[in-house]
Amino acid sequence: MRFGLIFAINARMLICCGMLMMVPALMDLFYQHDMANAFTLAGGFTLAVGFLLYFLTPKEQEPLYPKEMFLTTTLMWLLYALFAAIPFYLPPNPVSFANAFFESVSGLTTTGASIFSTIDKLSPGTLFWRSMTQWFGGIGIIVVALVVLPALRIGGMQLFATESVILSERISPTVRKSVRDILIYFVLLTMCCGVCLWVAGMGVFDAINHAMTTMATGGFSTHDESIAYYQNTSIEWVLIGFMFLAGLPLVIGPHIFHKQFSSIKSNVQIMTFVKGIIISIVILGCACGWQNVRLILFQVVSIMTTTGFVVSDYNVWGPVAIAVFMILLVSGACTGSTSGGIKMFRFAVVGRILVQRMKSLVQPHAVFVARYGEKVIDTDIVDGVLFFCGMFCITVICSVIALSALDLDYMTALSGTLTCVSNVGPALGNVIGPTQSFENLPDAAKWILSADMLLGRLEFTSIVVLFLPFLWRKNV
Repeated sequence: MRFGLIFAINARMLICCGMLMMVPALMDLFYQHDMANAFTLAGGFTLAVGFLLYFLTPKEQEPLYPKEMFLTTTLMWLLYALFAAIPFYLPPNPVSFANAFFESVSGLTTTGASIFSTIDKLSPGTLFWRSMTQWFGGIGIIVVALVVLPALRIGGMQLFATESVILSERISPTVRKSVRDILIYFVLLTMCCGVCLWVAGMGVFDAINHAMTTMATGGFSTHDESIAYYQNTSIEWVLIGFMFLAGLPLVIGPHIFHKQFSSIKSNVQIMTFVKGIIISIVILGCACGWQNVRLILFQVVSIMTTTGFVVSDYNVWGPVAIAVFMILLVSGACTGSTSGGIKMFRFAVVGRILVQRMKSLVQPHAVFVARYGEKVIDTDIVDGVLFFCGMFCITVICSVIALSALDLDYMTALSGTLTCVSNVGPALGNVIGPTQSFENLPDAAKWILSADMLLGRLEFTSIVVLFLPFLWRKNV
């Protein structure tokens, strides 16, 4: 491992993080809030560490080996989470570092689970910092991978190869142009969402914050009651539309810019995503009553896109609703979006493999080929899907056992694990349900769930491979 090169990359990331902290510092300074000092100190400290690492590490731009890419990825997210947690930990916030780290990880991984039970009392800078961490965490994993790292000649494409749609469906002749189109599309959608929310009745500050957390499919709100605070159907319809757009692959942006609408209509996972929403609404409508169809639609889209906004306590909708939302906690939206979960791409692949296998059982001498759209599903894709699903199950089992050992009830342990591994946010039950926070969980549980969020956001690969002994041999 060439640690000098690895820390040189992370030094640049920390400098960016420290500069971003100055935005909420200036905001709280304008509103004369004590948190201005916390953000200034945290930003100054982060910048100091970043510049120190920058001057102590080599300036040569050399390509990273695959094993160094995995370590760089993991360190990048860990360091960001650690330093982004400092403002939450410093006075006047009376929280433990476990709470601060949990909040930071939840933001950067666009999970949206919070330890703050009195969000309305947080400073404007703190609210904006929470939203910023989600927005940059959502788009950042793609921008950093495909713009910053290739500029340093270290192969960002391979570093974040988990987003397979970005690799397989990019349409621009160069990576930079493709990412530029994606970034423009993401920024324009965020701006449009903010304007629409303002027109629908939100204040300017709330509209900006909710636009960022909506497009990042994060779900941090500026109020304890989330979207239920507004009691405004226009706001709810606006958020339904933009949450749905946020759950679609980001490559739709370049497709739109290049007027390639036919490729959008023929996208298999988008159709799977739409079908999943419709089926969920029908089941919940039959079980809970069609008079609440708007609330049902909002919560289905919110949970399925892993955004996590809440307009109603679906804990009281009955056992069928709880079962449906338990499934939606792990489903996710489309691969190539900022959402978490298993994602529609993998469901579509598994479904086609199952159909092919059943046909082979009926006609064992015939040759059947599983296809995703017009493309043959090769063994690499199958292996990737199996690896992800296997690691997802192993992580859930281990985490539920660990949380149960901390005397948490089964619903809290299971739903808490699922919502964090899938980067959704609200869970089920009376402890961490949609109207509660994660504040009352023991610190040990928060560390476990923080690890779950990081594993889910990085889709296991980058972290898990670091525990393989052969990775650390010199000849690898």
